[in-house]
Amino acid sequence: MWYATYKNKIEETDENGDYTGEFTAGYSEPVVFYASLSAGKGDVENSPFGVDVDFTRTISTVNLKLPITETSLIWHETEPKLLADGMVDKESADYTIAAKPAKSLNQLVIAIKARAKNG
Repeated sequence: MWYATYKNKIEETDENGDYTGEFTAGYSEPVVFYASLSAGKGDVENSPFGVDVDFTRTISTVNLKLPITETSLIWHETEPKLLADGMVDKESADYTIAAKPAKSLNQLVIAIKARAKNG
């Protein structure tokens, strides 16, 4: 799988070579990671996210330093695509994060929601 984290990209310079100070929202370059992916949504009694979170699957890992947050994107069925400017194409992502990742003493569980994709 791959993940990309949300970031603000500072515009480099204007036509005079001066920094503009403007921010363009985007995502980091996708990073490969390994984790367990559930077959489908479990029942509420097994969910650390509660009953109000709408999610499709969960990711489980012992890598507690994985920087995935609520604004990250996940690819599993397809590979990430990059735009001409080098930023990741967020429309190519397979999943969004449905809730804040649940961290325990030795496990990180992330609820993900499948995205509707064009084409």
